[in-house]
Amino acid sequence: MKNLFLIGMAAASMMLASCSSDENVEMANNKNAIEFKTFVNNSTRTTNDATADNLMKFKIWGRFESKDGTKKGAPFVARDMTKTGGVWSYGTPLVYWEKDYKYSFQALAPHNAYTFTAPTEYGEWGSLTFDNKTGETDLIYAANDFGLYNGGSCPAAVNLTFNHLLSRVRFQFTNGMDDGSGVYVTDVKITNAYANGTATLAASIDAVVWTTSNPQDLVFGNMTGKVDDKTGRSDHKYMIPTTTATDYTISFKVTRVHHGVTDVYDHTATVSLALQPNKSYQLTATLDKNNINPDDELCPIEFDVSVNPWGNFTDTGITM
Repeated sequence: MKNLFLIGMAAASMMLASCSSDENVEMANNKNAIEFKTFVNNSTRTTNDATADNLMKFKIWGRFESKDGTKKGAPFVARDMTKTGGVWSYGTPLVYWEKDYKYSFQALAPHNAYTFTAPTEYGEWGSLTFDNKTGETDLIYAANDFGLYNGGSCPAAVNLTFNHLLSRVRFQFTNGMDDGSGVYVTDVKITNAYANGTATLAASIDAVVWTTSNPQDLVFGNMTGKVDDKTGRSDHKYMIPTTTATDYTISFKVTRVHHGVTDVYDHTATVSLALQPNKSYQLTATLDKNNINPDDELCPIEFDVSVNPWGNFTDTGITM
């Protein structure tokens, strides 16, 4: 069987630079109230991606302890932050900064997509479990180790920059046939994508560690249109990241229309990926005469052309 290699192209999610990505925050009557400023890192905006524009609600947790470590508490426990008219609020009662206390904050969205084990100490970040059977739910996370509040002027709003805890994956197939064939790719799926995972959280997205389990099919479906000029592209799905390179098995069906007939080929391919949070991967492959038929390379029809020579002229008399 001919192997079809898929190449994974990773692109880090880019931060939105526009000022409109900064959301308004709750303005308390007492300036010493804790306020939050939100931001979501994005690469592209699609229906399922969480963005600064469509984020309307998240939950926030906070821990603090006194400078000498003798007093500890939780000023925020799964508190709902909601946006109304472009303004974020965590409602009442307000929470106020306390002098000579150290603070750490974290937030998660969407609120019903995970099971969170909250930290019990300042500077800890807890863990979450996540079910990713359909690959259609984005999962975002923000953390801020504010450190010690020394009193004096009130702090600015706490920055909550959300990053995506999952990886985005999509497929792109190119028609490499040089005989005018129409090529269509359908029924694309990764047959051993992890459906469940546990993330040990951290202050930085780069330090989050995922533990994966329960490999299952993750269905990407059909490519959009005929595979030509790189239009054979799937919608993206979200996958649970892996700390080490993992061999993923991909299956799909290729339909080739040529010279008035249709041939259908079932393909299986592999790709090795170490998926990272907050990054996007495009798995690309070119379908050509070497691999479109997984069993045999297509051989071009060739002709050996010759012309038989004329015989010698034979003199024939003409009767006059």
